[in-house]
Amino acid sequence: MDINFQKGHPLEIAGDCLVVGLFEEEEFTSGILEPANLALDGSLGQLSDEGELVGKSGTSTLIHTLGKVTPKRILFTGLGKRDSVTEKVIKDVFSAAIRKTRGIGLNKVVAAIDTFCSEDIPPQRVCELVTLATINGLYRYEDHISEKSEKDIKEVILNTETPAESNVISYAVIADAINLARDLANAPANFMTPSILADIAEREAKANGIDFERLDEDKMRELGMGSLLGVAQGSSEPAHLIILKYVGDKDNTDDSIALIGKGITFDSGGLSLKPPAGMITMKGDMAGGAAVIGALIAISKLALNINVYGIIAATENMPGGKAQRPGDVVTAMNGTTIEVINTDAEGRLVLADALCYANHLGVNKIVDVATLTGAIRTALGDQIIGTFGNNDEFTKEVIEAGAREGERLWELPADESFSKHFKSDVADIKNVGGAAGGATIGAMIIGMFAEDTPWVHLDIAAVSRTNSINGDDPKGATGTPVKTLVSLCKSISENR
Repeated sequence: MDINFQKGHPLEIAGDCLVVGLFEEEEFTSGILEPANLALDGSLGQLSDEGELVGKSGTSTLIHTLGKVTPKRILFTGLGKRDSVTEKVIKDVFSAAIRKTRGIGLNKVVAAIDTFCSEDIPPQRVCELVTLATINGLYRYEDHISEKSEKDIKEVILNTETPAESNVISYAVIADAINLARDLANAPANFMTPSILADIAEREAKANGIDFERLDEDKMRELGMGSLLGVAQGSSEPAHLIILKYVGDKDNTDDSIALIGKGITFDSGGLSLKPPAGMITMKGDMAGGAAVIGALIAISKLALNINVYGIIAATENMPGGKAQRPGDVVTAMNGTTIEVINTDAEGRLVLADALCYANHLGVNKIVDVATLTGAIRTALGDQIIGTFGNNDEFTKEVIEAGAREGERLWELPADESFSKHFKSDVADIKNVGGAAGGATIGAMIIGMFAEDTPWVHLDIAAVSRTNSINGDDPKGATGTPVKTLVSLCKSISENR
């Protein structure tokens, strides 16, 4: 699919459909509805009078122009009241509109960009939002469907007088990275083993000028990564520590950030076995790792002035004959001993060694991303990323990076008062605490292994998948938080 620009009056641009935004109670001020109404012999005014053509949020009206204006159709989409319109509203409305045009088999769509603008959201930003809405809103995972849909949008024309080519190129890169992360997390576990994930990461790294390395189990054993290997030993699939290295600031190679992803390609719970219903979506327990891979690809394509490691702890968590048992004690790379009370709290175990390895590399900042706890959904619902950190300034920086791109992050406490809950009688710590504060305890266990390095943990367990279409998020994997990670690295890059 191509996204191009074209100046001129929207009613004079050829296309299968022109998409127009309407503000509630300002419908005829768009600059399009009035001349279109004249060309269509007043029929739009009649529809408006009858309440069928309105700017109320969630409404849309498709008009066939019958050759009276250049576009074959006009799709009017309601945005709601102007003072209530947000970037999310624009993105969600256009996502629904572009899916509707695809659904009726159209190929070329024109977006009247200026009709979506407000005082706070200029044309350049609308172009960015429409780019995300188009590429991400049209996403489909059809790798294992025999009869794939033949309906596809071939071209989207951004109709605006304001140049925004560079904005669109950048956001197309980010949108593609999100879709890559979705592909990885949507893949069935038998098509996305740790080895396959590592192979894909290697392929993408080589294609984008990123250094690649994978540590096999022998190398991890040599480094003392007993925490990660303890999780892996129940599976017949070998584990891998995947390492991507992007060097964008060659003059400051000692200054780097690590983005670390949980890469559990299938989580049965281990011997602390999940119920059958709880396993259905566990192919997506590597969504954090998928987001890190996607983010690294985007960061490289955007040529950001920053050095970034992407580290993904990739393994399955299975109840095989060699699986670790509740009550076992494992030793992490930094020498910390961990009593495994619940084998289904495996994310913090694999991330413990991944964070140790990041410190071994000498990074200056760490962000880890994980589908870590069900408790985060109870705390924050399914629209907000739980955020924890050991450095107020860096935590704020990560939260603001997400806010700039419409990903909502909310900081939760991670203070020492919780540490008593995961003290062990037989080891340094245990991998779970009590029933209360589950998300915080999980985060704090991971944070121990960051040591003094500024660190932020993003718990995406509630936002990594959707059960239905939600704006530009399709059913299935969302690709969250690729935008936050790229925005963070872009901000660091620009403020050096």
